[in-house]
This record gives sequence, C-alpha cells and structure tokens, in this order.
Amino acid sequence: MIAFQNVSKFYENQTVLKNITFTVRKGEMAFLTGPSGAGKSTLLKLMYLAEWPDEGDIVIGDHHLQSLRMPEIPMLRRNIGVVFQDFKLINNLTVFGNVALALRIRGVSEKEIKNLVSEALKKVHLRHLSDSHPRSLSGGEQQRVVIARAIVAEPVVILADEPTGNLDPNTSADIIRLFEEINLQGTTILIATHNRELFRNTGRRVLKLDGGNLVAEEVG
Repeated sequence: MIAFQNVSKFYENQTVLKNITFTVRKGEMAFLTGPSGAGKSTLLKLMYLAEWPDEGDIVIGDHHLQSLRMPEIPMLRRNIGVVFQDFKLINNLTVFGNVALALRIRGVSEKEIKNLVSEALKKVHLRHLSDSHPRSLSGGEQQRVVIARAIVAEPVVILADEPTGNLDPNTSADIIRLFEEINLQGTTILIATHNRELFRNTGRRVLKLDGGNLVAEEVG
C-alpha cells in the first residue's frame, strides 16, 4: 500500500531524508518514530506531495508519485486522510461543518454529505456534538473531529503527524484506540510520533528515523 524506494530529500545543503526504503502493507497500522528533527514530518509530507522527493520513488496504492502529473494530485490526496497535531479546525464552523468542508469543496451532494459526516462522527464517538464549535471542545474532542475529517471521504490511507502531541496520556491512549478501531475496518495507518508510550506493547511495526536515516525497524 505504501512503498518508499531509495527516497532522499534535500533542503539547500541539508539532507533531510537519505536513501529511505520501507513498505507498509495494505491494512497495516504502523508507527514512525524518532527525535525532533529526524525527518518524520517531511516523510509524511512527501506522501501527499506537500513536498516532493529529490531522489527515489514513492508508491501509494496504484500511484507512483515520481511519475504523477499535476492534474492527478487531487485524486491521490482524496485517497489519503491527514491528521495534524495542531488540529487546523475552523472555529466559526460547527463540528459538522468542519468535517463536511472538504466534501463541499469537491461538490458532493448535501444528501451524501449528511450521510458521510454522520457516519464519520459516529466512528469517532462525536455525533452528539455535531452542532458544537471547536472552541467549546476539549483537546481530545478536537482531535477526534480532525480524525473524522480525515476519514469522512473513506480514504485508503491515513497519515497522522504527532496526533497526540498536545494531549494528556489518558486522552492520547484513547486516540490510539480510535485509530485501532479505524484500522480494523481496513484502513492503512501510519502514525508519526516521538512518544514511545504510544506504541509500547502494541505488537505494531515501528520504523525509527534519526538524522534523516531509517536506522531500525522493531515491533512495539
């Protein structure tokens, strides 16, 4: 489902990622870890082409990113849900409105939007807060809205960049359990985190980055 083959990324004279090779199987939930500055966020950005690789090839499903044409990028991104650490919610929209926004931009019918958003909020256990605004929610609830937004279009891959970075340990554990529930439904998930407690004793594969190099692979 996800494959990196000898991928490198440079910024001016700095090597951010060097000769990265790994795969994440279809339906797998895996973790990407390493200290701040190891290259985790950059690696995720390469997967939805917020950044472009300088060397190597990346495959997401049927898409070879190096040969992807510009008109094909929106289709790639429709198959990828992204969960950010800083939420990126719009405060003057309701929970429903935040989750529905991307569907409305794509021209999805309001009837279908209602069904898709309702189902996404049900999966993250927030349907009762559909009419609330982000400011009235706890940090954990806001992150659940972000996850609902990521899954509403039923992507085949979810990428999460430090999704529990602003949350307390108990709420963080709840968020990981939610990702596990989503993964059980067949979605491939890659979670970037510096917090080893999130994957300890999970039995999940853990890819370790350090200084832009993939230095180890272990089981959490």
